[in-house]
Amino acid sequence: MQINTYPAINVLYSTFKTSILTIHDKIGTVARDLYAEAARQHLLVTGPVIWMYYGADGNPETVFNLEIALPVSGIAETSDRFLFKELPPFKCLFVTHPGAWSELKDVYAKMIDKIQHDGLVMNDVCREIYLNIDFSRDESNLTIVQIGLA
Repeated sequence: MQINTYPAINVLYSTFKTSILTIHDKIGTVARDLYAEAARQHLLVTGPVIWMYYGADGNPETVFNLEIALPVSGIAETSDRFLFKELPPFKCLFVTHPGAWSELKDVYAKMIDKIQHDGLVMNDVCREIYLNIDFSRDESNLTIVQIGLA
């Protein structure tokens, strides 16, 4: 686990209100739609899909804001479904997790323990950057988990 500040990046994204109980209906389809929209607009995709959680607290019933984003070069046209913004620099504790997403709750728990042990202060944002997505082989998934720091 390390602390880093990631630079600002431009993203094409969609935003949702959801909970851990209902989040599964967003897996796969939104990322595919973002790639298609980036291609339609002739935008260069500059990085992997990012899921950003605002206000998620680990309780399965808590409703929070989820943004699913795709880094792009250029200025995207917006619509009711696809938005565009620059993400500001992001200071965070991060770890790269190889393997099943079902293990992410344990990854978050270890990261939060470190944050508390080191006297750090979390902000309201967590990110998951999906370097490799493999729905048929969990062990092949590669995810960067970031917990935002104040």
